[in-house]
Amino acid sequence: MLDVREGDFLVVGGREYPVRSCAEWANWRGGRGMGRLLSVTASTKRSPAVSGGKRGAPATHLTGVRCMPLDPVDADLAQRLGLNTPHELLQTVADGGDAFYVLVVEDLKR
Repeated sequence: MLDVREGDFLVVGGREYPVRSCAEWANWRGGRGMGRLLSVTASTKRSPAVSGGKRGAPATHLTGVRCMPLDPVDADLAQRLGLNTPHELLQTVADGGDAFYVLVVEDLKR
């Protein structure tokens, strides 16, 4: 299982992308070719629990996550997820070991 949740950050190529959605890829049918598409290695960061009314800086949570390159989401997916943001939404598929997961992240364009 891939331990990624909304509020984590996906780190790809030194850039941090806030995770807006993470769900198991229900339509995946299996196959050996999927490994060739997972050409990006990423990591995740997670903020620690609130202590004394303050939340600490995000720290590395997972490393060596194999995923596909980030691609823009289509309008239908953004609408289904109920994500309303002025920033660009990107998606990737990540290997969770037991299953593949679709991650939707936000590109803040800083």
